[in-house]
Amino acid sequence: MPRARLMSKFHHQASHTKLESMNQPWSSSSSMRNCFLLGMANKHKALVVALVTTIGLLIILHSAGRTASPLGKRAPEPWEIEDSVKKPYPLKLEQFPATVEALIDAIRATTWKASANGGKNFSASMRREWHLKNPCQSRRQMGALYSLRKDTRDLVENPKWIRVLKEYEILHRTCVAQMGSVTDFFLHRKSIPGCKFVVADTERGTGIGNKLLSIVSIFVYAVLTQRVMLVPFSTTIPGVMCEPFEGSSWVIDPELRNFTLARENPKLWGSVSKFYQNVDECFMSNDDTAAAASSHAAVEDSHDSTGATYYCGSPKRVKSIYASRASEDWDCQPQPRFFCDTEQAHYTGVSWIYFREALYFLPKLFAVPSFRPVMEDLFPDRYVLPHVLRSIMLPSDAVWGRVRQVHDAHFRHADTRVGIQVRYFHGLYDFNLLHEATEKNIHGCLVEHKLLPDVLVPDHNLHQEEVVEEEEAPHGSSASADLSSSYNKTSSDSLKLLQQPLKVTTVFIASLYHSLNDKLTKLYVRRALETGDAIGIVQLTSERDQFFGIEVDRQALTEILCLSLSDHLILTPQSTFGALAQGYGALKPWFTDIRPETSSVCVRGQTPETCYQIPNTKKFSCPHDLQVHGKLMSDLVPYITDCNLVEEPFVKVRAGGLGLQLLTSQDESSSDNSNKP
Repeated sequence: MPRARLMSKFHHQASHTKLESMNQPWSSSSSMRNCFLLGMANKHKALVVALVTTIGLLIILHSAGRTASPLGKRAPEPWEIEDSVKKPYPLKLEQFPATVEALIDAIRATTWKASANGGKNFSASMRREWHLKNPCQSRRQMGALYSLRKDTRDLVENPKWIRVLKEYEILHRTCVAQMGSVTDFFLHRKSIPGCKFVVADTERGTGIGNKLLSIVSIFVYAVLTQRVMLVPFSTTIPGVMCEPFEGSSWVIDPELRNFTLARENPKLWGSVSKFYQNVDECFMSNDDTAAAASSHAAVEDSHDSTGATYYCGSPKRVKSIYASRASEDWDCQPQPRFFCDTEQAHYTGVSWIYFREALYFLPKLFAVPSFRPVMEDLFPDRYVLPHVLRSIMLPSDAVWGRVRQVHDAHFRHADTRVGIQVRYFHGLYDFNLLHEATEKNIHGCLVEHKLLPDVLVPDHNLHQEEVVEEEEAPHGSSASADLSSSYNKTSSDSLKLLQQPLKVTTVFIASLYHSLNDKLTKLYVRRALETGDAIGIVQLTSERDQFFGIEVDRQALTEILCLSLSDHLILTPQSTFGALAQGYGALKPWFTDIRPETSSVCVRGQTPETCYQIPNTKKFSCPHDLQVHGKLMSDLVPYITDCNLVEEPFVKVRAGGLGLQLLTSQDESSSDNSNKP
């Protein structure tokens, strides 16, 4: 069936396909799809909230000249704390660090402030004891294993990131050591001078790819803002990964379900809308009636010539917030105003921020004006994902042992390693509809880019040698002499041939189905190749359905890391499973192209950085930062661009549109960003 007709049929049928029933295994994209669908279903709710907020702000403006600020009168919410002596926020936000040195100084200052409250030194004996309790072979071996690839130049070490990470480890250790029970610390609204926290939770029903990509994004934010990152055990990540911070722990206790499910505990965690309302009130509710009369004037006054950001248009008496969420109930990413200078200024007054995400929103951190200088200094090559994954997302020994076994058995002596990841987002339905076209394009991509030799022959030739009759051996002494001479010559030639080893290529396949393995085995393994190549095909699992749990995530991470140890990658577009392999390996992949309007079999990725799928907006939504409000992020930040056209979500989230992607310095200089297939 022609590809255009095939995909047209698929689009028609997929549009009528119901979501999987609850008793079926989840698809890896179900969480992201649910985020999107829930967002669409709750649009009416968002409109109502916006209307109520607008009315509230009008009331504030009306009463500002006659009465004291409403903030001063209303009873404190449970998620707020009120200082014993009300103090106005400083008029000007303390500048965010603009260089790596300034960031290191800021982390050290925060650590010193926290340690003054009773922090302990981390002695050599304590270090030995911690490593005995938290063994992690990948901490020492991961970099060396990537360097063994023969056909790919590995990632260059980032000394600036290593320095920052070392300082962050000390901060993390200093704060966590003084917390005691996290439950008691949080529920009783305790605090440690200098210590602020982020909880990196993930959407339920998400695969290992979505989990790690979202936590990486949250961690970079935690470093930029000198916050201690904690990860709930319910994410399964602590059961799959090593403890990343020496002498500390990032795990929130397993029994803290009520603590971590912020949606079910609105009294413990302030809502996003309430946080933004506080920001707006700070600007609009002003003791100076004349200043309050013009919100535009208040915004204009919120920046000076140095670019420093004010908390408000004038000094305000406002309450600190103990705990707040960063995303709405129905979304899987921080809300648009999170990426604004003014809002980030107010977040410095929040002790705990709760994230429950499923998307790689890190590219937008480069768009925040206050973050951009230090991000550019910290990651000048913009290989952010590979550096962060290899430094904190360290597989546990249970996972690393499996990776080493596959590497030593199949990869170590290979001249070239090729990784192939195949994903059918709607399970067996998609497989039955698309696998023939997908496998044909994958093989075409392998041949077109000389990753495997072209051995396309009719099937009957595979068995031709079996039907050739043996010729009868000649009789007589002369014939025997000729045969002996021929044997000696053949033996000599054979020895010379054996001394010239074949070119060995190992193909590693990660898929829930075995069909591609069968196809490539038939073409390359069950016959002798005239090209002088030796091809090995490796696939660890083919379970057909995706399941969830710690053991499932361990095996999934094993296969992701095996893919990342390849020299060349062929991935399914939009798959976060493949994106994680792309990130760990610092590889620019090929994407299988099954779009009906194109004839290409695969398209080269733009960058080793993965795609930020279905962002809630590509524009700045910063009502108090008029210099960026309403502008496209890619217009102001040239190395943020649309994802490749092949990654447009016509299946996973049909109305999502292209995502955002971070170009590395090398990709930016060598690409015209045209996204042409």
